[in-house]
Amino acid sequence: MAGKGRRSILALALAVIVAFSLVPPGAQASSTINQLQQKQSQLKKQQEATAAKLKQLKADKAKQQEYKNTLDTQVQTVQSQIDTLNDQVAALDADIKEKESQIAEKQKSIEANIEQLKQRVRAIYLLGESSQLEMILGAQDMVDFLDKTELVRSISQHDQQVIQTLKTDMASIKTQKEQIEQNRQNVAQAKKELDSKNTELSGLLAESSRVLTELSANVVSTNSENNRLAAERKKVDAEIDRWYKEYYASIKDNNKNNQASGGYVSKGQFAWPVPGYTKITSYWGDGRGHKGIDIAGSGIYGKPIVAADNGRVILANHSGWGGGYGLCAYIDHGGGYSTRYGHASKIIVSTGDVVKKGQVIGYVGSTGDSSGPHLHFEIRVNGVAQNPMKWFG
Repeated sequence: MAGKGRRSILALALAVIVAFSLVPPGAQASSTINQLQQKQSQLKKQQEATAAKLKQLKADKAKQQEYKNTLDTQVQTVQSQIDTLNDQVAALDADIKEKESQIAEKQKSIEANIEQLKQRVRAIYLLGESSQLEMILGAQDMVDFLDKTELVRSISQHDQQVIQTLKTDMASIKTQKEQIEQNRQNVAQAKKELDSKNTELSGLLAESSRVLTELSANVVSTNSENNRLAAERKKVDAEIDRWYKEYYASIKDNNKNNQASGGYVSKGQFAWPVPGYTKITSYWGDGRGHKGIDIAGSGIYGKPIVAADNGRVILANHSGWGGGYGLCAYIDHGGGYSTRYGHASKIIVSTGDVVKKGQVIGYVGSTGDSSGPHLHFEIRVNGVAQNPMKWFG
């Protein structure tokens, strides 16, 4: 019983040491590494969503601009057609004015002929048929008779010609008026159609301009939000780095560096964490502040994850979100070196376990903020994330 009691006390003491080693002196509970990583993961997702929205907005804006350019071209074409039609209208108006002038002249001529005809009819009426007969019978001789007979016949023919001319002129005037009216109707209809089309296009153009203005404003606001998230994420990244620095400073000040790593001091030569799988789908940095590398490949799900070096497990997360890293483990290797293994399907070590280089600590999965089976692996030196590719022996 005494032996069991001593072992329980030692286990409790180790748990207390490990627990206190995870929180830097003076740090508030809200600034623990898990909470910071949770915030980091949330910001990452928000920034990715905002970036996707920004990309879509820019694509929509480009399409709308192309549509507006097409409308601009169509409006210019229709306006050119309207200008041409206006020129035709002006020419037709001039032609109509000329024809109306000609009609007016013909009308004067007709009125003059009508007046002459009226006078002739009045004269014939006054003379009567007997007067014409008396004029012929009153001839002095045969020559005079023939002359007077021809005169009466000529007067009759002239009257007929005047009447025929009047009929012809009136028919000509009617035809010209009908042609002018038809031309007017054709031009009016063509102009009406073009005006309607121009009004429609102008409305579409105004709506397109409104949408473009709205999209431009959304692009600006979304870009601003994206920049804000990036700045906030950068701030959280700095807080995480500071947490690690304070953590290593605290254990160094208390001369616990070797104890935290299980008495081992790493030389900075690490083993590949997923034997047989070397494909890297996301490199260090990669333009989005990636703190490590993502190792993936066909059939990698469930494959063993091994410790990159000797050390002690300072944190093992067996369930939950894990600050976006899902099921994960952190190992302190001494000498200021530590490694993280994220998105596992299973973690088989526990906080405080001492592990050997190459020892299986879990299995590849896709937990936490993950889009597919892979291992997120990172190396930190004195709390500062480093490019892992520099440290493989």
